[in-house]
Formats: sequence, structure tokens, C-alpha cells
Amino acid sequence: MKRNWLLYLTMFSLALNFGTIGTFAYLRYQDRATRLAHERRPPLPMRELWGVLKLDESQRQAARGLFLKHRAEVKEMRRELLNKRQGLFELLKTEDPAMDAIQTRIAEISALQANLEKELVRHLLDFRRQLKPEQRAALLDLVRSRMEQHSDDSCGPRGGRRSPGHGMGPPGADPGPGMGMGRGPRGPKYPD
Repeated sequence: MKRNWLLYLTMFSLALNFGTIGTFAYLRYQDRATRLAHERRPPLPMRELWGVLKLDESQRQAARGLFLKHRAEVKEMRRELLNKRQGLFELLKTEDPAMDAIQTRIAEISALQANLEKELVRHLLDFRRQLKPEQRAALLDLVRSRMEQHSDDSCGPRGGRRSPGHGMGPPGADPGPGMGMGRGPRGPKYPD
């Protein structure tokens, strides 16, 4: 009889331990999924942006032209930035990398990132010029809310460092160093 109780107690203890471990694993997975979903706010579609700002047809046409021009410029800058980063990686792969060459490449990458930030600000200002005062206020509120979402989180998923300015840029713009309101590497989504 004593042996049966010990067997039941062991089985109960094992079941309790497996249940506890399973619960912790499930909660951790759910927490991670929720956190990752929260970190990356979905892009704001152009139609939704236009609805929030209540743009008229002429403003929509002007905005569409600005976004297309901006997208082309940012795409070229990003391509060049990627090439410079790949060049830096190639330098780092060598047996005895030259620090001067590495520092030069880092300076080039920093200059390109600064140019991206300047382009994003230029684009935001150009877009803002197309808006009425109440629309400007709505745009700034929207940008502020997007920035505040990322203000508590200076690192990306899994603690990795984000690029400078991540989470800032005009709605619908190509993110990266941007406001995170675009469609990622594909750029903004334009309505038909």
C-alpha cells in the first residue's frame, strides 16, 4: 500500500511539473508574440492617412507625386547604404583588417544614414506644405503617437540595436530610418 502511494505521489509530481513547465512555456511564447506584434505597428495605408487628414483630391494628387519621388530617392540611398555595409562586412572578414579602412567605411555609412534622415525630414516638410493648418496638426499628432510608441523601446526585437531614427518619418513613407509608417522595404502603399 505504501508503495502505491509513493507511485501516485511521483506521478502527480511529474504531471504537476510538466503542467507548470508547459504553462510557463506557453506564457513566454504568448508574451513574446504580443511584444513583437506591439513593437512593429502595422503600416498606415495611404487611404487611412488621407482619411485621417481629410485630404481633398488635389492634395491627394500632390501627395502621391511627393511620395513617389521620395520613394525613388530613398530606395537609391538604401541600396548604396547596403553596399557600404556589405563592404564593411567584407573588410571585417579579412584576416587582419585595416582600422583606417574600417573607420572610413563607418564614416561613409554614417554620412549615408544622415542623408536618409535629411531626406525624410525634407519629405515631411514638403508634404506638410500641402496641408491646411488643421491637417498639419492632425499629421503632427499622428507622427507624435507613432514616435511615442517607440520611445520606451530603444532596441529592436530581441534586444538588437535599431537604426538611428527608427520609428520616425512621415506617414506612408518608406521606414528604415523612418517613422515606421510605410510598408518596409517595399515602400508606401499607394491607393488606386
